[in-house]
This record gives sequence, structure tokens and C-alpha cells, in this order.
Amino acid sequence: MFRIAASLVAVVSVVAAIAAQETLTGEWAMEFTTPRGHAEYTLYLVQEGPRLTGHLTSEYGETPVKGSVSGDEVKLAWTLMEGGKPLDISVIAKAKGESMSGTIRLGTVGEGPFAAERTGS
Repeated sequence: MFRIAASLVAVVSVVAAIAAQETLTGEWAMEFTTPRGHAEYTLYLVQEGPRLTGHLTSEYGETPVKGSVSGDEVKLAWTLMEGGKPLDISVIAKAKGESMSGTIRLGTVGEGPFAAERTGS
């Protein structure tokens, strides 16, 4: 009987820990600097388990984003058209509370610092 109770307590603790994990779902103010200059976007994310989907908005329009989260590591990717050719963009960042920071890579152009702050729900 003691083992059953101990097992139940362990299962409840794991479920509570999973439920307490923060979600990245929401609106984020995102900025980065690359060899091409500084850029700012609004990022909208939806987290379903480890999967991230969403889109970026700026004065130039809307772009779909996909990604994943594992622990505090966040990976995002999207493609922009530049001069009629696709430019693949990827981010690897760490999420901490209401912010993310890391590195953004623009295809073969180069990389730079990335940061995002939660702005809404």
C-alpha cells in the first residue's frame, strides 16, 4: 500500500511540474541585428507541446514561422523572399520568463544577436 501511495505522489508531482511549465504562446516584440542591419517585428506564437507555430508581422507584411521548444531552448525558422530568391532564417534562443535571447542566422549572409520580450497574451 505504501508503494502505491508513493507512486501516486510521484505521478502527481510530475503532472504538476509539467502543468507549471510556461508556454511561449502569445505576442512578442522581437528585434535582431545582422550584417544587414537592425530589424524589429511582432512575433505571434502558439505552443502545442514541443511544437511552435505562428507568424511575424512588420511594415512589410506577414510571414509564417515554425519552430520547437525543448526545456528552455527555442528554435524558430522562416523564409523571406529577397531579390526573388528565398532567404532561410533561423533562431536559436533561450527562453527565461517573459523574454528570449540568442542568435539569429540569415542563410549564408551571417548572424547576430536576437531578443524578444512578451508584450501580450
